Amino acid sequence: MSRKGVLSSKYNMSLGFIPVIVSIVLCEFIAQDISIYTSTSVGIIYSLYTFWDRNETIPNFTLYGTTGMFLLLTVTTLLFGDICAPDMLPLTLEISTLIPSVIIFLNRKRLLARRFPHPRRCRMRNFTQGAEASIVSSRVVILMALLHFLTILVAILLFSPLDDAVQNILFCFCPPAVFILSILFNQFGILYFNSMMKDTAFVPIVNTKGDVIGKCLATDAVNRKNKYINPVIRIAISHNGMLYLRPRPQHYTLEGGRTDIPMECYLLYKETLEHGIVRLMKQTYPQIPIKDLKFNVRYHFENQTTNRLIYLFLIDIKDERLLHNKHTKDGKPWTFQQIKQNLGKNFFSSCFENEYEHLKEVIYTKEKYKES
Repeated sequence: MSRKGVLSSKYNMSLGFIPVIVSIVLCEFIAQDISIYTSTSVGIIYSLYTFWDRNETIPNFTLYGTTGMFLLLTVTTLLFGDICAPDMLPLTLEISTLIPSVIIFLNRKRLLARRFPHPRRCRMRNFTQGAEASIVSSRVVILMALLHFLTILVAILLFSPLDDAVQNILFCFCPPAVFILSILFNQFGILYFNSMMKDTAFVPIVNTKGDVIGKCLATDAVNRKNKYINPVIRIAISHNGMLYLRPRPQHYTLEGGRTDIPMECYLLYKETLEHGIVRLMKQTYPQIPIKDLKFNVRYHFENQTTNRLIYLFLIDIKDERLLHNKHTKDGKPWTFQQIKQNLGKNFFSSCFENEYEHLKEVIYTKEKYKES
């Protein structure tokens, strides 16, 4: 994965056509058999390179198919000599390279249906990503090659016999152009996709201990319950032994309109807990000093609509005027007696009712020590 976008160049499986381009270029300067041996070596080395990072290996099936084709050409060349006339080698390599791409495309459903045992879940995800990207690459190169072959057919039907210049264009320059354009087209697709996704927010997927094990779109976490757990920061405010509460915005998917503590947000992917707290405080109450914030508890909360690992914080303020701004003017301090009278009546949020006893004990203890 890239730092900000979703895809890096390793997902451009058309780079697997590099050995073909190398062979077509070399055959203009050296013997046919040497160009094939060289490209076979390039394919093998490049294939090994894709496995260099064992944790993030994205299999390039396009490259493996191309390398396999060159291995067969190498054996054929060793046994029988040149495989075709020198001026027809580019077209021959184009047709030969298309065979693995067509096989990948025709077996796309089988590739995507491949599954690994549970302990290899990460490997299964990488396999699927590599398969999907290779299928896209195969589709692109097949379409470009068909356009090339159609051009050859039309030229032969309309302008036969072809002069030397047209033959050079169709049989020498167009084959490498098919693969180069395929690489460029796929890279453009990756850049375009990343530009569309650069402002898309992601949230981490965590276990009950808070360890990050993946990520998902923030919209998925907010709008529907998932099997996986997402971290949420919640900040309660106390004032003179009371809890400051306000209604959740009506447009909230989760319990919109119910009364709750005033600050809540999802932790963003690759964002530290400290940065998440600063972001939430600045968005809601920028006038409140963060230095007085205290961590209270971390707990797993799951119901029919959400699945969260909640980090609960509490901040005590002395000046009630800090709580008044245009964004949160609908809140007010609640006594614990007032809160108790409304518990269990679908008036408060489920998270708050789960946190109520804990917050009451913490605030009660703080007030007791203040008096002493």
